[in-house]
Amino acid sequence: MGSGGGGAQTTTTGIDPEFKPYLTKVLSDVTERYGREVGQGPDAVVAKLDPRQQRAIDMQTRLAEQAMSGTGLYDTQAAQERQLKNLMGSSLGQSAYGGSLGSARAQKSMQSALADKALEYQQRRQQEAASGIETLGAAGSTLQQYEQQRLDAPHTSASRYFGYLGSAPQQTSTSGGGK
Repeated sequence: MGSGGGGAQTTTTGIDPEFKPYLTKVLSDVTERYGREVGQGPDAVVAKLDPRQQRAIDMQTRLAEQAMSGTGLYDTQAAQERQLKNLMGSSLGQSAYGGSLGSARAQKSMQSALADKALEYQQRRQQEAASGIETLGAAGSTLQQYEQQRLDAPHTSASRYFGYLGSAPQQTSTSGGGK
């Protein structure tokens, strides 16, 4: 019995020669850009917040703080007091016209109406504060996401760079072999 001899088989993989001039230029440009981006920091990779976005975040923060503290746009204390006094005056007036001024039932009814109104105001105030907290959290989340993008910028740039490198057209050729 004889045995046949086999030759070594070689497989070569590389960039298709047809694309080498283009890739050399593009990879040179990308390498240069990557070097600049890394040197310049996150501002070279992540777009800055638009001034309108920053202004909206600032306004969200102010309104959220006002809602939580019951100040500014959310300062309704004077209006609530005025409405409670009007309600009390209205109840007293109805009692007077009904001829039962000072009656225990009229006083109890007025106190009940005032308590109901005060509870309604308190619940609305609680909802406003909760809304303020939620809005403040949303503004904070937007800023945190932006800052995370800035922190990730070098990695984003590197990932983009290696994506370009890995996208180069390849050529595979096999040579040798046989008996």
